[in-house]
Amino acid sequence: MKLFIEVEISPDEIPLAAELFRTLRALTDHVKTRDLCRLFQALISKLEDGNQLDRVSNEVATLLTDTMSFETTLEEFQAAFVAVVFSHDLVLRQQSVVPFMFLLPRDVFLVNDFSVANCIVTCGNFVLFYRLPDLAKSRMRDFLIPKVLKHLTLKRPVEASRMEFFAHAEAFAALVNLEFVSINGALTTIITLLRKPETRCAAVTMLGKTVELCLQQLTENCDPSTLQDLNTALQNVTEDAFQYDINYIEESMGWSRPLHGIGGSHDVSSSASLSTQGDLNKGMAMDSSSASFGLHAVESYSGHRNTIFAMSYDDKRNQLISGGKDGTLIVWTSDGQVAEKVDMARHYACSMDIHSSYQTLLVCGVAKEENSGSGSNRMLPPPCIHRYAAVGRCWKEQGVLSKDSSKLVSCIKALGGVEHAFVTGETFHTSSHEGGGPRLDERVCYYDINTTSSFGNLQPVRQYTEHEDLITCVSLFPPNHNLFMSGSRDSSVRVWDRRVERCVGMFGSMQKNGRVQAHDSMITCLDAIDTNLILSAGMDTRVLRWDFRLLANSGGCAPVSSLQLDDSAVLKVSLGGGASSAAVSTLRGLYFVDFSSARPVARSAEPFKDGRRIGRYHDLKWANGRSLLYAAGDDMRIDVYSLR
Repeated sequence: MKLFIEVEISPDEIPLAAELFRTLRALTDHVKTRDLCRLFQALISKLEDGNQLDRVSNEVATLLTDTMSFETTLEEFQAAFVAVVFSHDLVLRQQSVVPFMFLLPRDVFLVNDFSVANCIVTCGNFVLFYRLPDLAKSRMRDFLIPKVLKHLTLKRPVEASRMEFFAHAEAFAALVNLEFVSINGALTTIITLLRKPETRCAAVTMLGKTVELCLQQLTENCDPSTLQDLNTALQNVTEDAFQYDINYIEESMGWSRPLHGIGGSHDVSSSASLSTQGDLNKGMAMDSSSASFGLHAVESYSGHRNTIFAMSYDDKRNQLISGGKDGTLIVWTSDGQVAEKVDMARHYACSMDIHSSYQTLLVCGVAKEENSGSGSNRMLPPPCIHRYAAVGRCWKEQGVLSKDSSKLVSCIKALGGVEHAFVTGETFHTSSHEGGGPRLDERVCYYDINTTSSFGNLQPVRQYTEHEDLITCVSLFPPNHNLFMSGSRDSSVRVWDRRVERCVGMFGSMQKNGRVQAHDSMITCLDAIDTNLILSAGMDTRVLRWDFRLLANSGGCAPVSSLQLDDSAVLKVSLGGGASSAAVSTLRGLYFVDFSSARPVARSAEPFKDGRRIGRYHDLKWANGRSLLYAAGDDMRIDVYSLR
């Protein structure tokens, strides 16, 4: 007599399934789990929350080892993995596939903390523990690699939408990072695809993601001749659509290419250009005199242990405050000494600003991954806003606003005037399930600290939801303390009035898709000093100047001028150094631009005497009546420039 048993379980019941399977197998070998693919999909989807990795991997391993047929179960798992990881909805929500890929190969621990006796493989200072059964691991590798490559090698036009293959390109880079694909083999494939116009778009995207996820492998484990072949292949990619990708790749790898049309010399006077209304073909005035007024390197401050993302200057106490990925806020005296260090404990600063009238320091906090715990108890704290108050020469924390419903608080700006208020750019999780999954809402939020006695309970007075993508920057409009502006990855610059419920204007022109856009790609920064001097900058390599008086209520107006200093993305613009001057940092350098004349004059910052390569400056701050500039970024130093 044969006994067949069919079991239907939910994801929450899987921890009990192993014991159930053992009991049932005492009766018969014919035990089948119903709707395995649906069950696997539900489990894999949980990996969008990285804290679920241990739990999900254990439950997947249970299903793979304790169901009736390994082959059938593995096929169901493979189908479910592809359905979740390469779903269009994931791309629309800008969710990385990397957290899902960590299910496949291994767990990672420091060698010094664990015995290596039971490990599968060691890599550098880490021990790698495979999460899935060995056979499942190798079969997933053999299944995924050709599937990913087949999709990436389809013939597409150069201007193809990257949404068609972005997830596959990121999965390819993750497979390289996890050593399922050798780094040299990966580069050989990318080189081949770069050389063909019909696969170039995917190849550039693959390379960008590989640089992002595997930079150490590229710099330490690659054959030099393969890297040279890659550099050569990349030099031959000249399409404008790939300019930002190429800038990022070359900067990360420490490569450089001749600037177009100037024979390889980094001469800003030749490479920069300016177009103005009514005369789009005139070049920008450049000052090449060695005695010219401009930025001159003075000294550097050292103290941070990781990238510096944000700074703020306290004019009242002549203090600079800096913060970055090391989770430390450092207060600097005017002579470069460390006056105070503030440990943010569970977060690091991505943006900050001082409300001068109230001596309040506001800091956007991003969770430190290393402080998320271990094992099944790992939980990343939500993003937050820290409030510090000036007490004597120090800054004391006076509350933390935990943003439990937010994915990110990306930027912050203290408002002027008499109100103790500020604005932020925030990404919110929503409870709606339009299109089959949860959405992320981008909001500009206006807060008034005086509306509550407890900063931790503060709620927005208004929330503006017109932006369609990540809000990257917010800026004041000094002539009117009720107005402020925001820039976004949706390429728009919007103007807001805190007394009004909706956007009151937009800079830019109407596009064919019916949207008003200021730039051709993501806005990186905004700054304003007067009605006719508003600057925006973006990944499209341009600095645009706007005049508020040309702005119509319905939105849309042309820029007064368009400035391109080099062929790389602009990271930061900071007005200062004069009534109509600004410091501008790009992926390739630092510049001082004078906008006082009809044709702005630009000049590269004078280098440090030791000839050091200027790193990417993520933030710029003026001090001493705007005659001194602080610049900080990737190299963990604060470089000081004087204007003379």
